[in-house]
Amino acid sequence: MFDKRRLVSEVLRFMLVSGAAFMIDALVYVGLKSTFEIDGSWSKRISFSCVSVWGFFAHKHFTFRHRPFRPSEPMRFALVYLSGWVVNSLVYDATINLDHSATPAFLVATFAWACWNFIGQKWFVFVDPSSRRAGKTG
Repeated sequence: MFDKRRLVSEVLRFMLVSGAAFMIDALVYVGLKSTFEIDGSWSKRISFSCVSVWGFFAHKHFTFRHRPFRPSEPMRFALVYLSGWVVNSLVYDATINLDHSATPAFLVATFAWACWNFIGQKWFVFVDPSSRRAGKTG
């Protein structure tokens, strides 16, 4: 059975966690670049890694309230996150080729990435195995 209120609640929590993740990403990136004078590319890689680890636990326990741990979860999360990065890049490139404006391309790509991540985490990473067997979707 589909629970619309639960889905809306998860979407709102996802947005909250994603907003916090954005802030953490930016703070770690800027901190590494300015305080430790680490190259921008490496600062971004490190900040992305930090926010990915934080995001795994925040989405698992807060967004989707999925308590039991399955060993496949971190690998599934990494797969969704990295494939989301590819989606983000492809959508950005396609959008910027349409009108050559970086801001709309950034926003459209970020929205596509967020949708991809929500769907992947909800129905691939943190799905309850018993709901799969019973045919439940949320």
